[in-house]
Amino acid sequence: MEALDDPELVYPQLLDDDFTFYYSAASGTSRKVLAAMEETHTLVSYLTQNNGRIGTEDQHFVDCGGNPETFLNNTSADLSYPDSHSDYLDYVEQTTAGRQDRWALRDFPIVTQIQETFEMSVERLQDRTTDAHRTLLNQASDRGISAQPVSVIHGETVADYLRHIDHLEAHGALTDYVGIGSFALSSPDFKRDVILAVREALSPTIDIHGLGVSLKTLQKDNVIAALRSADSGGWISQRMRANEDPRWDTDKRMALRPGAYEYLEYTQELGILISESLSKADGESTLNQFTSPELRTDRDWSHTLTGEAKRAIDNYQADSQTAFTADSGTASSQSKQSGVSEFSVASSHS
Repeated sequence: MEALDDPELVYPQLLDDDFTFYYSAASGTSRKVLAAMEETHTLVSYLTQNNGRIGTEDQHFVDCGGNPETFLNNTSADLSYPDSHSDYLDYVEQTTAGRQDRWALRDFPIVTQIQETFEMSVERLQDRTTDAHRTLLNQASDRGISAQPVSVIHGETVADYLRHIDHLEAHGALTDYVGIGSFALSSPDFKRDVILAVREALSPTIDIHGLGVSLKTLQKDNVIAALRSADSGGWISQRMRANEDPRWDTDKRMALRPGAYEYLEYTQELGILISESLSKADGESTLNQFTSPELRTDRDWSHTLTGEAKRAIDNYQADSQTAFTADSGTASSQSKQSGVSEFSVASSHS
């Protein structure tokens, strides 16, 4: 599917060398929108393994699909994935194209349902994750997989996450790209505490990815500066906004438009956060709240955008504000192949 072809609207990417955002594609609608917007950074879960790359990516992230439902819905009485590590690596090989792509090592989330159902402690679940990481790293090395592996740390408290870092490192399973898991349903404040504590605990040479980190968390002080990347599926709600145009509920030709609006709104807000947040620092050390003072590290949280990224954000904001505040029907286009006509931008999306 081609991008929505409208010379009046410009959609520059807001990604730069300091922070990268991966748009999660978990449904047919989200995939169509991302392809139409020619998004260059996407995340696809192995849970939806029938889906591969969107086709427009510069960087692709494969999530291992270690959601609680993966294990709770498994017919086996044991805590295990429904298929082998080899099957997962087959998929990684098929859908990654080189070092620029990422893939998450298989993990076991620390959530109440998992702990109670399988009667496992936090430490035991961390052990299972470490063991899976070691096995996958060895098998991936034998296969010569070039995409970058991402180890995932888990915990119930901030101290748990810090302990898991030590455990992974002691067993040779801590990669130079680390994801933070098990906190998708936690509050933004708790996520911030975990992210900043992990950032201070890790070597500056190790990058951090926030799994399922939404804009509410990215708005917190220093979070963007602490992360190398993040992903979220929250950019699209899949609502059809029938109150604005009832045809969006039933007209397949027009179904792409609501998702495109949501992508643009989310991207604009993300761009504002990147522009405003990277230069902020409250000077607060999070690590020393949860561990001994000797583990505390001094880190400069102050970062600035490159000139190119700053210009992209400024151009996007200027162009989108002009389009989004235009009178209804004044900004219209015809997509060459999608069949979407009269692509108007309503003033309610300003």
